[in-house]
Amino acid sequence: MTDHQPEDRPNDRPPAGPPSVLVIGAGIAGLAAARALRDLGHPVTVVEARDRVGGRIWTDHDGVDLGAHWIHGTDGNPITELVESLELPYGYVGGDSAYTGGFDRLRLIGPDGRALGHALKNRMLELADGVLHELEQRADLARKRELPDISLADAVNEIIASGDFSDEDERGIRYHLNVILREDVAEDAGKLSHKFWEDGYLVYGYGDSVLRDGYQSVVEALADGLDVRLEHVVTRVERGGAGEPVRVATDHGDFLADKVLVTLPLGVLKSGAVTFGPALPEAKRAAVARLGFGTLNKIALHYREPFWPADQYVFGYLCREADRYPTVVISMWKSHGRATLVLLLGASLGRELETWSDDEVAAYTTTVVQDMFGPDTPTPTHITRTAWSADPFARGSYACIGVDGSPRDLQTLGEPVGENLFFAGEATNSHHWGCVHSAYESGLREAARISGNTALYKPPTAEISRRQRRDIDRMKRFAGMRMGHLSEAELADRVACLKTSVDPYGVRVFEPLVGTELDTLASMFDEVGFAPGDVLCREDAAAHGIYLISAGEVSVDFGGIYEHAVLSAGALLGGHDLFFNARTSTVTAVGEVRAFFLDHYRYKTFLYAFPDVMMLMITNLVARWEQLESALGTVALPGAQRLHGSGPQ
Repeated sequence: MTDHQPEDRPNDRPPAGPPSVLVIGAGIAGLAAARALRDLGHPVTVVEARDRVGGRIWTDHDGVDLGAHWIHGTDGNPITELVESLELPYGYVGGDSAYTGGFDRLRLIGPDGRALGHALKNRMLELADGVLHELEQRADLARKRELPDISLADAVNEIIASGDFSDEDERGIRYHLNVILREDVAEDAGKLSHKFWEDGYLVYGYGDSVLRDGYQSVVEALADGLDVRLEHVVTRVERGGAGEPVRVATDHGDFLADKVLVTLPLGVLKSGAVTFGPALPEAKRAAVARLGFGTLNKIALHYREPFWPADQYVFGYLCREADRYPTVVISMWKSHGRATLVLLLGASLGRELETWSDDEVAAYTTTVVQDMFGPDTPTPTHITRTAWSADPFARGSYACIGVDGSPRDLQTLGEPVGENLFFAGEATNSHHWGCVHSAYESGLREAARISGNTALYKPPTAEISRRQRRDIDRMKRFAGMRMGHLSEAELADRVACLKTSVDPYGVRVFEPLVGTELDTLASMFDEVGFAPGDVLCREDAAAHGIYLISAGEVSVDFGGIYEHAVLSAGALLGGHDLFFNARTSTVTAVGEVRAFFLDHYRYKTFLYAFPDVMMLMITNLVARWEQLESALGTVALPGAQRLHGSGPQ
């Protein structure tokens, strides 16, 4: 790695050699791209505004990662593969990004300074799960029906206002929401899209890991041997005409290159500190405006020796008002053998931290530590803290999906402009954003695009989205909680009803289910009652769940499509309606009716968790269509003649 070399000349290359490339930014995206392009023979120069490489990766002299901290989703993660290839030591700490280290192992401290018992801790999680389930169910409907977007905060407040929660219950719910949003997404719920805040976000295998020598060891290894010009602040990027080089203006003079890769943080692009000539396309500027850029700040408290439980990695803080205090405190003794506690403060609380004096920070952290470990805790030897939103070369921590934004904006941000201006960074990765692997992948993606060598980058092959994984986890906890509350006789009654159920077309949908999958599904249904004349659902309303009649009779009016029917115990309605935008018929209770109900969102999550069952449901659905086709005879489908025309109609 070199710096302060002559910069008032274009990159030299043989006349017929690969095009020269200038990379703006020595974060992991820029370094990954530069290294890959250099290895292919491209003359590459990297300009970096800071006096160090890494960007938002920053391991200080105490060994604390003040920026990026974890490998999120260790198994299958390209960062795991990278650090192993570089022979850098790392250690597995578990968890799932939001609940670093894992919720089960989280020592959650309550207002009395004591750790919450297992039952109370799980009750809080169950309440939060219920709110999050409703939140995601509403978002799913909003996406399907193309409803206007609202903020995540508005949706959360509506759900909480409609529930009968005590103050203590609401405090526990908001604690969990802060863990997931404020300290993971790094932004306030009022600034996040309800419909798309994590839509399509792919995750790798379970469990986080940490770098023993800090993330700085990764970027320094990547930068080794590259031409990196430190302390070069870029002010303008100008594209010339066809065949002309791109000119990049810095406070140390101009650079010329055939192609330029911009890896500036989204916060810097939002600030307008770097201008483009001609201006970036309107679509890209609109994407920059719609996307959010959150802040996650840290306070590191350094001690001579640990005075807290040495085998505990993460402490949860529920001692005071959740919106004013951190949700978690990390112990670096467990992971690195350092007597350091790290507080995470995200979103507006993190930004407010940047305005506090050193005395205010000391008083604040003393309160937190004494609440958790008692009044006799020692004073730290020193305190360090971050200020990412005030940092002119970051303006925040990482991207998020703002209200009216979507992951498509990330994709738009990553698209090249012409044939010589390219963009990379975590905010350009629509597969996942806000992580080191997001940025790293984007750098390889653009190196492949610039060089034409497609072997450099393959899109992520993660098999599940973050939303699906969280939904499945919540579903399994919900089913476990239900089975714990149902008596053996009650569960057996549900299983028998489900096993023998028949839909209106004579299909025994759940007959093939056995064992755990049948017990799990049966436990998830809510039991509801209806008086004579009550309407279970009305004609042409959007289908939203499954009704399983366990006692009594219901009248079904198919709106003239089929004959009116009266169905008795064992009737199943809506079992396949989640596979398309189905509408309901009018279903009315004939007498007293007892039924089991399961909303489609939770049912869909069950099918994600048991893919063999999903295939069975789809097979049954196809069989039902075939039966219907046989009954109707061979007829042309509406619009089928178009297939034989001369082209699109």
